[in-house]
Amino acid sequence: MRNLYIFLLCGAILFSRVVAGVAITVNGDPITLYEIEQAQKENKLDKKAAIDFLISQKIKDQELERLKIDVSDLRIDSEIQEMAHRNNLSVGAFLRKVQIQEKMSIKEYKKQLKDQIKTQELMRAILSNNMAGEDEIRAYFNKHQEEFNVAKEIVAMRFSSNKKELLEEAIKQPNIATRGVERAEEKIPTNTLPPQIVTIFSKAKVGEFTEILNGGNGNFMAFLIKEKKGEENMGYQQARNIIAQKLIEKRQDRILEDYFEKIKQKANIVTLRD
Repeated sequence: MRNLYIFLLCGAILFSRVVAGVAITVNGDPITLYEIEQAQKENKLDKKAAIDFLISQKIKDQELERLKIDVSDLRIDSEIQEMAHRNNLSVGAFLRKVQIQEKMSIKEYKKQLKDQIKTQELMRAILSNNMAGEDEIRAYFNKHQEEFNVAKEIVAMRFSSNKKELLEEAIKQPNIATRGVERAEEKIPTNTLPPQIVTIFSKAKVGEFTEILNGGNGNFMAFLIKEKKGEENMGYQQARNIIAQKLIEKRQDRILEDYFEKIKQKANIVTLRD
């Protein structure tokens, strides 16, 4: 009986300490004084900003749960394998590099990566429900016809490498041969390319490089534009997805801000102690 009494007494003391440490609840989920102090130190925030940050985190976590967004350990391992491959490293060597550069354990890195991917999936889910309508897309196309006038054929020098840093170095000095970077002149009919790639080529002027593209299988490439031949309009159907993406990118910050602000206004936020 005495042991049972001691057990219950210890449990009551522990519970009272936990409750005493809770500063705020968000829809019933607690934010502790310790979490607020840590957020202030780690993010260099004042107390009010730290509280706002933690409330936003709680709301985001609750949305992830409500929408049943999760990321499996198998996917995390797959992502790490892909990143290691892109860096021409074994998984073990890549993780050792992460430990040294990021100063974190493999467990911490995997948790951070999982959080990042879950957040990306949540943002994608929110934005997918706020896509531009057909009328808005067509209006943009009609108003910005010049954006969709593209060359019929592009003459370019392709620079490619399985190491991105070597390719970046070659782009800085295109007239000097860089070991590990291949070059080949190509004539590219734009009607054979996906619309998004056509747009990338269109943005680059003669004498300029395109952005670096992921060619798959650990290969990276960029094109030095030498000549653009002919001109034709891309057409609405080809341009449609490009415009939709452009419009969502243009206003995504406002969409996300409004989305979470509405949830925050509806949330049951209770301050237990200042």
